[in-house]
Amino acid sequence: METKGKTLQMTPEEDTLPKLLRRNYERWGDRVVAIRDKDFGIWQEYTWKYEYEQVKYFGLGLLSLGLKPGDRVAILGDNEPEWYWAAFATQAVHGIVVALFTDAIPDEIEYIVNHSEAKFAVARDQEQVDKFLRIWDKLSHTERVIWWYWKGMGAYTEPFLMDWKKVIEMGRQYEEEHPGVFEQLISETKPDDLANIYYTSGTTGLPKGAMCTHQALIGSTRVTLDLVPISETDDILCYLPPAWVGESFFGFVPHLLNGAKLNCLEEPETVHHDIREVAPCLILGGPRQWEGWVSMVRAKIDEAGIFERLAYKAFMPIGLRVGKLSVAGKRPDPFLRFLYWIGDFILFKPIRDYIGLTNARFPATAGSVLGPDTIEFFRGIGVELKQVYGSTEGGMISGHRGDDFKLETVGPPLDVVQVRVAEDGEILVRSPFPFSGFHKQMELYKEVVDNDGWWYSGDAGHIEEESGHLVYLDRKSELGELRTGVKYSPQYIESRLRFSPYIKDSIIIGQDRDYVTAIVDIDFANVGRWAERRRVPYTTFTDLSQKLEVAQLVREDIDRVNQFVPADTRVMKFVCLHKEFDADEGDLTRTRKLKRTSLEKRYHELVDAMYSGSEELFVEAPITYQDGRVGTVRTHLRIWKSKAGEDTFTGGG
Repeated sequence: METKGKTLQMTPEEDTLPKLLRRNYERWGDRVVAIRDKDFGIWQEYTWKYEYEQVKYFGLGLLSLGLKPGDRVAILGDNEPEWYWAAFATQAVHGIVVALFTDAIPDEIEYIVNHSEAKFAVARDQEQVDKFLRIWDKLSHTERVIWWYWKGMGAYTEPFLMDWKKVIEMGRQYEEEHPGVFEQLISETKPDDLANIYYTSGTTGLPKGAMCTHQALIGSTRVTLDLVPISETDDILCYLPPAWVGESFFGFVPHLLNGAKLNCLEEPETVHHDIREVAPCLILGGPRQWEGWVSMVRAKIDEAGIFERLAYKAFMPIGLRVGKLSVAGKRPDPFLRFLYWIGDFILFKPIRDYIGLTNARFPATAGSVLGPDTIEFFRGIGVELKQVYGSTEGGMISGHRGDDFKLETVGPPLDVVQVRVAEDGEILVRSPFPFSGFHKQMELYKEVVDNDGWWYSGDAGHIEEESGHLVYLDRKSELGELRTGVKYSPQYIESRLRFSPYIKDSIIIGQDRDYVTAIVDIDFANVGRWAERRRVPYTTFTDLSQKLEVAQLVREDIDRVNQFVPADTRVMKFVCLHKEFDADEGDLTRTRKLKRTSLEKRYHELVDAMYSGSEELFVEAPITYQDGRVGTVRTHLRIWKSKAGEDTFTGGG
């Protein structure tokens, strides 16, 4: 089955991001707040005029430093106004933005900065500048590192370092010498100019630089915002990594396109507090964010007083019943609505307020499969969580609209987007807003885009005949098949396991083997509090993870999930890992997706032990600390059986 797309036009005055910024400046000037930044507990507000001037003079400063059209500028830092202003300025003077993940280690930065041939780098603070200092001699094209946060930078004397304010001053001087040049440059921007290079997560190898034009970013965002209208009176919370294309579609592009106010966190650690203050209308989170919120709520209830626990026990089942009816497209009967109304006053509304979703008109999840338990939980507390599907290469592809919701789908294709499914189940997409190729690797582009413009996503799925909704299953390469020929979806099982407040992550294994097993990463904070309340002594993460009581706790959740999967694909054995999965060690991508090949290679001895009949394994493994130091952990890992495993194998777990 194939879906048919429509057409979408953009006016010449609004067909690039810099033109949208200029339009908003002329429309609202210093009368409307464009962006807010929380610093030392106080929200600092900046108008459209201030934002425009910062962008203007920073862009002109880059020109005075020698930026030429098409030059790349790498940006490394948290979601702060300067990050966005540096990006807008680069685009306005015909440069190209290369976004880096804040937690990237120096080796990753070296690869991307060199591969993109970035001429300048913009970094937030001392921590990020230090990463560039460690690799400076290896950077072949970068001429300057510009920093914007002063703390800790006073003692640095390297000649290639420059203060943000100094660049602004240079920009003001440049304007005096070249009056009107900035406005002219904005007018000369074209929709097919490259705006950003997004480096993919690298789940199957080295990251690739996907090139996106102004038209691609604006067009995908416009058709997505057709799902829910927003305006300059609405708030957006900036908490997603700017290096992830999803932040563009749900963050800075809606800010420019519709004037929604950006709100920048004080620190990444304050997201739960700041989101309550902002109460955004539009919020996109990966499955791990939504699952994390569920775990947080359930853990807090577990720690709450007797009356709160009684309220949760009494009304949450009612909420979940309503949530199940909601995802099924049905309405509760009058008596159930009355009970829900009481529960909303006593329980659900306080929970929505606690997680900051009281005003969320379009809460959405994307990135990978989100388990039905999580969706039903949020719909049960009154948050109309929807699923959307998109990618760096294909742009935004599909999403649920209004009441047209189906639990097992990612919604119908968006307007102007065409979708079909190949004979082998691969999802193919044709859109007016695709990426333009891979930087310096155009031969790879020809491997995934055919002559008719169809992009081969590498994802497996199908289109429902009756509803026209797209069903996303998993990456084709990650769909598992047991030795018996039985197929299973690792992401489905992993997502259901993450619904537990005690499981932070897991990897499901079984490809070309006789049964399914799991390596579980416990949630140290929640399991630690659980252990303290039950007087289970422990010292470290490693010690806690190997406790019998913790294994029994994890097994309960594995047994719960096993009820929802076919008998042949149930988890038979599991191990509680002695350490967390770590992006710095190659376990995860920077968007927190599992690197399955890397994980299975890294823990191959542990995997082999689960299939050999062993009951434990001694491990001695290196661990990388945040400052780059490498240590070693030594421990015995116990191999446990689920109830299904005990019923299948002889002996206890």
